[in-house]
Amino acid sequence: GYLGAGKTTLLNYILHDQRDKKIAVIENEVGEVSIDDSLVEQKHQDMAEELVLLDNGCICCTIRGDLVKTLQNIAFRCISGGTAVDGVLIELTGVADPAPVVQTFHIFPDVAKVFYVDNVVALVDAKHAMEKLDESKDPDKATACAQIAFSSTVLLNKIDLVDEAQLPAIEKRIKQLNGTVDIIRCQQARAPLERLFNVNAFSLEKILEEQYMDEEEFTKFYQPKMDRSVSNVGVKCEGALNMIAFQRFLDIYLGTEESAQDFLRVKAVLNVAGRNDKFVVQCVHMVRNQNFTVPWGSEVRENRIIFIGRGMQQRRQELTEGFMACMQKPLRFNVGLKVRCKTGPGEKDWEVGHIIEHWDELNPYRVRLLDREEVQVLVRRTGRWGTSSSTGMS
Repeated sequence: GYLGAGKTTLLNYILHDQRDKKIAVIENEVGEVSIDDSLVEQKHQDMAEELVLLDNGCICCTIRGDLVKTLQNIAFRCISGGTAVDGVLIELTGVADPAPVVQTFHIFPDVAKVFYVDNVVALVDAKHAMEKLDESKDPDKATACAQIAFSSTVLLNKIDLVDEAQLPAIEKRIKQLNGTVDIIRCQQARAPLERLFNVNAFSLEKILEEQYMDEEEFTKFYQPKMDRSVSNVGVKCEGALNMIAFQRFLDIYLGTEESAQDFLRVKAVLNVAGRNDKFVVQCVHMVRNQNFTVPWGSEVRENRIIFIGRGMQQRRQELTEGFMACMQKPLRFNVGLKVRCKTGPGEKDWEVGHIIEHWDELNPYRVRLLDREEVQVLVRRTGRWGTSSSTGMS
C-alpha cells in the first residue's frame, strides 16, 4: 500500500487478533530514520514468532538479497527442527512495487521449495486514492498503480473519511487496474482475517494475464515501478520536546492543503516534556493521527521523526532546524519562586503568584496567584518556533 494507507495498523491488528498461527514478520523501511519497528506495539511484537527489520534499502530492488537470506534462515530453522512458523508476513514500504517480491518466490529455488504466495494484500487510502492513482499515470510515479495491479486483495481503508457515495467510483478505478482483485471496505485496516489468510488467493497466472505479460517476461525483464520523486529527511535526538512548539511547527507544513501537498507521510516517536509515555505521530498530508501510547520505561528516550514526500531533500535544513528548535530548553524559573504573570492583553494585566509545578498538562508552569487561582503559563519566546500566549511571566 502507498504511504499512509494503513499497513502498520493492519500488522498490529493481525498480530493482536490472530492467535492460531505462528507468524514471522519481515518489515522493510527505506527512510533515514527507522520508525515502523517502534509503531508495532510491543505486546504485538511478542505475539510474532519473529520480527525482522530490513532498513538499509528497498527489498523490491536494492536489497532483495537480504529478503532471500532472511527467508532462507527462517526455512532452515523450520526444517532443522528449530522454531516452526506457519507463515511469513512481509510489510513493504509505501513506495515499493510488490512484483519483484513476488518474483522472489518463483526464481529462487531455496525459497520456492519452502514458501508459496498465499495472498498479496494492497491497502488503499480512500481519502487520497483518486489523487494517488491520477499521479501514477506518470511513469515515474507509477507505484500506487503497480501495488494494485499485483495484488490479489485490496483493503479499501479509511472509508469513514469519505462519503459513501464516493466509494463505487474508487472501486471501479481499482477494478480497471486489476479486474480479478477482491475489494474489502474497512476502517482502521480491520478486515475479516479469514479473507486474508489461508485463502490461496494469489495467482501469478491471472495477474500476468491482466497485465498482458508471460512468465518469462515477468521473471527476466520486469522493471520495478518506483516513484523516483519521493525522498525523505529523518532526525534523531535525545531530550524532551515542547509539545506546543512542535504542533505549531507541524502547522507550518501540514496546516493547509497547499502546504501539505508535498508531505506524503510524517511519522514520529517522541519524548514530550511532562509525560512519561511515548508520543506517536502519523500524518498523511493534512490528516494527523497522534496520541500517547506506552511508557518509555527503561528505554532510552530518543526522538525519531521522518518526513517523506516530494522536495524533502531541498527542505532538509529547515526541517531539521525547525524540529530541533522544538526541543525544550531548561526552564528559567524554579518551583516555589515568586513571579509576575501576564494574565490579560492590557499593559497592566500582571498578577503576582508562586510557581507550584513544572510541565503541568504539557504547559511549562503552573502558578498559584495571590488570589489563590491557579493558572497554566506558556512562555513567550522570540524566534519562529517558540510558543507564545497572552499569558507570560517575569
